[in-house]
Amino acid sequence: MIASLVGVVEHKDSSGVVINVSGVGFHCLMSTNSLLSLGTVGSVVRVETLLLMKNETLSLYGFATVEERALFESLTSVSGVGAKFALAILSAYAPAELTKIIQSSDDTRLTTVSGIGKKTAQRIILELQGSLDALVGFRGTQAPAEGSAEAEVVLALEAMGFSRSEIALVLSSNDDETVEGKESDPSELIRKALKKLG
Repeated sequence: MIASLVGVVEHKDSSGVVINVSGVGFHCLMSTNSLLSLGTVGSVVRVETLLLMKNETLSLYGFATVEERALFESLTSVSGVGAKFALAILSAYAPAELTKIIQSSDDTRLTTVSGIGKKTAQRIILELQGSLDALVGFRGTQAPAEGSAEAEVVLALEAMGFSRSEIALVLSSNDDETVEGKESDPSELIRKALKKLG
């Protein structure tokens, strides 16, 4: 799986971006919010990615942050919400705002997104409301700071094959051993996380 790309922005349009990584151009479909956060053509960027297959066609999706990718995965797990609708929702609302909308059961705001009706909006809220704290941002809506011990733990566990939801649940349960608290050694945090993950 292609988890992220670091390269030069070669082309941008309304639906995505082409990132040149060592001479290979990767086309990533992205939300409007993610596209706006990228630099201009020629800029060096890092994009979180997710490779999906539908009808024997591979599509690479890009995200400005790991929390947006986690939300995309959560949205596409809801019946009736495909990748196209998930990107439309993430184009309309930034991850933190979308999280608040779902947590407050505001189905009216979700229906402002083209193609999302009342029943689909209610289904999104019903299926995701209780899991967003674990899936998005690990604690509330803030992703681990880049370069922090917690971010190193996330990357290491992902490389070992653990899902973002598994990692999030483990980190969110470490209330007495969090990076912000007493524990700041990545290797020790990884050891404790692996113990909890079994």
